Parts: sequence; structure tokens; C-alpha cells
Amino acid sequence: MSIVRSCLLLVALCAAPCVASADPLKPVVLYTDLASGPNFGGENGLGAYVSVFGKNFGSDPSAIKVTIGGVEVAKYLYVGASKGRADIQEITVQLGALASVPVGAAQPVVVTVAGVASNANVAFTINPGHILFVDNVRGDDASAVPDDIAHPYRHVQVADTSQAAYGAMHPGDIIVMRGTGKEWTDLGNNGYFVKFIGKDASAPTGIAGTGPFTLMAYPNEDVFIDLPGNNPVRGGLSGVDRTSGYSGGVWITIAGLRIESGGNSGVVAVQNAGDHWRVVNNDLSAASATNDALAGGINGNATNCFWAGNHIHDVAGGAAQENHGVYVDGDGSYEIAYNAIENVSGGNGIQVFADETDSVSNVAMHHNLVHGISKHGLNIAGGAKNAISAWNNVVYDTAYASLRFDTADMHGGRFYNNTFYHAVTSGNPNYGAITNDSVIPADALDLENNVVVPMNGRQYTGGTVDISTGHGTITNNLWFGGSSSYSFDAHAVAGDPHFADATHADFHLAAGSAAIDAGAAGVSSLVGDDYDAAFARPVGSIDIGAYEYVADYVYDRIFASGFE
Repeated sequence: MSIVRSCLLLVALCAAPCVASADPLKPVVLYTDLASGPNFGGENGLGAYVSVFGKNFGSDPSAIKVTIGGVEVAKYLYVGASKGRADIQEITVQLGALASVPVGAAQPVVVTVAGVASNANVAFTINPGHILFVDNVRGDDASAVPDDIAHPYRHVQVADTSQAAYGAMHPGDIIVMRGTGKEWTDLGNNGYFVKFIGKDASAPTGIAGTGPFTLMAYPNEDVFIDLPGNNPVRGGLSGVDRTSGYSGGVWITIAGLRIESGGNSGVVAVQNAGDHWRVVNNDLSAASATNDALAGGINGNATNCFWAGNHIHDVAGGAAQENHGVYVDGDGSYEIAYNAIENVSGGNGIQVFADETDSVSNVAMHHNLVHGISKHGLNIAGGAKNAISAWNNVVYDTAYASLRFDTADMHGGRFYNNTFYHAVTSGNPNYGAITNDSVIPADALDLENNVVVPMNGRQYTGGTVDISTGHGTITNNLWFGGSSSYSFDAHAVAGDPHFADATHADFHLAAGSAAIDAGAAGVSSLVGDDYDAAFARPVGSIDIGAYEYVADYVYDRIFASGFE
């Protein structure tokens, strides 16, 4: 492709001046770790540390400017790769005074790179609070001083929850753990590193004494909480079962930590009705788990859950395969996005399941990378009911189905523009790349624009009931390399997706792909970009699969220097 042709394409994509092929695309802000925090106190009096995650931030920190409510932050601490998907970048800043920004009102977070400004639809709220530093080498609970990095606490939590940093924390406060090179092995309340019990946080309103409880790592330090085995360890971080009368466990933010926990409650256990948990940019594993805990990396049920940008990996378990990367187990509302979930030998990648007395609704799964799974990639199981959706996910190398249904209650499930590759690596003939094991309602599915490539001629679909007409809208999916019929697809596309390099897990579309411009247009209510999340789709007509084709793969070749 010529420089001129590349430049014309980029102008069409980002509506920004393009004078050479090396000009950046418009930066894109996807999410932040903290959604609120103080602009005073803490290290040098500059307030909270906040990380901004997105694409097209480039590789030159001096060209980056971060503003909140139109005012530039005080200090830049880190620019690089995030802990979650390797292609998503992170910028960590310290807020500073931001004196003219209103307190208690959500303000736009904007990243400007070389004079080009990002989107402004991700928000942050300035809210009062204190910074409580914790250091497992130099800290002393007796002499610790809030907001003083030179006088840290020793423990985050001890058995008596009125003591240590947890005991001193009030709504709006942030506990910042230091990465000292020494693993954190302490147990707080009831066999957990931290159990959020006995005190409630709240929404940030701009008034002192409001806001979430936050537990986070100091910027660019490796804070490793290492809790192997099952006894006496129950889990890493936990809420409480609020349906049983306990207080606490709501409005919690967890950010930037590395946690290994083999306990029977998993790594991060939101528990029942643990509302408003924000779990962002953590490295979570359960390699030491030996039993089937019905848990995994992140699990629980609650409203307003935002579990994004995490690396969830090496989740082991017992023979029953009931430990999962992410486990949603009851009604609430969930956004599960931009996570890298891999090497789960104990169960499913993402599990949506409630028992016979409960249901699950309002689950949005998007832009996740899911692979190396010992059962199903996405398992939509018993109790899954309303507003279940999955789009722009890449799921590959699953022992059984990439996408499995086992619910008789689902209505209007939307599954758009996912890439399913190398499903049924086990060779089990009972499963297909898409599997259905329940009699589902006539309006259960809206299944459009998915790429379906089983492993080595194995079945496209399977299960005790299988997929057929009468299950809802099924159209414009691409079927390649497998066996069994897909006649239920109203406008099936049969052809090679021509992945750029599937051997090395690069599922971008290459020239000549049968997926290009072959998708159904009615998915726009959810699908506004692609898995890369770097520009709007469609480019032309919408493509099938998680990736939108850009001519001659120019996006990734030209902008490889921007952490792509």
C-alpha cells in the first residue's frame, strides 16, 4: 500500500489530519481504574493515583496530556502496557489540585496525544478522602499516619477489623499497598486477606464521608498477595452475603494487584448482593486450587459490577471442573470487558449460572480474550434469563464449546461479532463450537455476525438439543472448517475467514476474507467498534467476527509502535 493510500484511509477512520503514514490514530479512552477519588492528600499532597486505559496513546510520554474536567493532572507516573489485554495501554497519573473542577460531579477524562484529543465519554468524580499507605517491610500500624507515605501501616487488615488500615478507612478513602519485593501472606478477617465487612461505603457525592472503599497497588510496583492452598485460606478479597444480614461489601474498588489464591472462595469473591464492585487491571490466578470451589478468578452476584481489564489465568480445580475464570451466579448487572482470560484448567472461561431458585440477567460480555479453557469459553447456563449479551470477544482453544447454552429461561440474548476458533479441542463428539443443551424459547437467541471455526472438521453445533430454527434470529454467521449442518442460519456465509495468522492467535481479517462486508447491519445497538477498540466500525459495510477489516492490514502494520 502506498503512503498516499494509507493516509487517505486514516483520514476516513479518525477524521484527523494525516500528513504521513506514521501519524497516530485518534487516542481512545476505554475506562479508568478508579471512578472517583481525592485531589489532595497522599504523596506530595497531590491526591489519588488514577490509571487511564485505552488505545493509540503512542510511545512518547512527553506527547501525552491527561485532563479531567478540562484541567490537566499534576503528575505523570507511568505509560505502558496494562495488566489485562497486552494491546491496551495504561497511563497512570496523580490528580493534583484540579482547583477549578467541580467536586462531586462526573467530569470527562480526555487524553490528548500530539495535539489530537480522545473521546470524552469516560468520567471521573473528584471526591474527598484520605490515602492510607501500607508497607509490609517498613510499616507500623501503631505509628501510621493517613496521607503520609513515610509513615505507612503494616497490615491492610487483621482479624480485628477495627485495627490496621482497614480499621482506619472511611468511605472515600484509598488504601495503597506498596510493592516491596516481599509477598503479602497476611490473613485478615475469617481466612481472607481482606473481607469487606462491618462498614459500608457509598456513591461519591462530593461530601466528606462518601465514596467507595478502594484497595490498590502503588503505581508500577508489583504488589503480590500470595495465598496458596485451601486451608486456612478461604480466599483473597471478599465481600459478605448481604442477603443474610451482614453489613459491608458494597462500593468496592480493587485495582492494580497481583493475587494468587487457592481458597474455596476464589480470588475475588463479591458474594451475594455485593453491589458496585469495580475490579480493574488486576492479575488474578488460582493455580494452587485443588477443589471445585464454584468460584475462580472473580465471582459473585450484584448490581453495577464493572470487572474490566484484568488478566485472569491459571485457574485450577478438581475433577468436577467448577472453578471458572469469571463466575456470575445471580441477578444483578454486570459489565465484563477487556479481560484476558487464559489457561483455565478448572472450568469455563466465563460462567453465567444461577441455581434453581435464582436467575441471572443484565450481563454484558465484550472485548474479552478467552483461550486455553478446559470446558467452555462462554457458558450461558441455568437461570440465565434476560439481557444476556456478548460481542467483540475472541474465544479460541476450548476443550468443549466456544459458546454453550444450557438455559430454558433466556429471552433476547444477543451474541454479535464474536470470533470462535479451534473449539472442541478435546474431540468430544457431544459438543460443537456452539452447543445447546436445553430447550430454549423461540425468542432466546439473536445470533449474528459470528465467525465459527471448530478444530479439524469437528461439529459446528452440538449438545443434547442442538441449535435449530425456531430459537430466534440466527443470521450472517460465517461457518468454516467444520462439519454438521448450519441450515438454521438464515443468511449463512460459508468461506475462509483468512485470518492474518491464526497459528499465532492473530485473528485480524486478511484480504480475501469471506467475512469482509458480509455481516448484518442490525447489530449497531451494541457493536460500535471492533475487538481492537481503536476506531469505529463499520468501515464500509460491517464485517463478520470480532475484527473489522482495514485494507492491507494497515492499522496494525503502521501503528505497531503504539503498543499494538
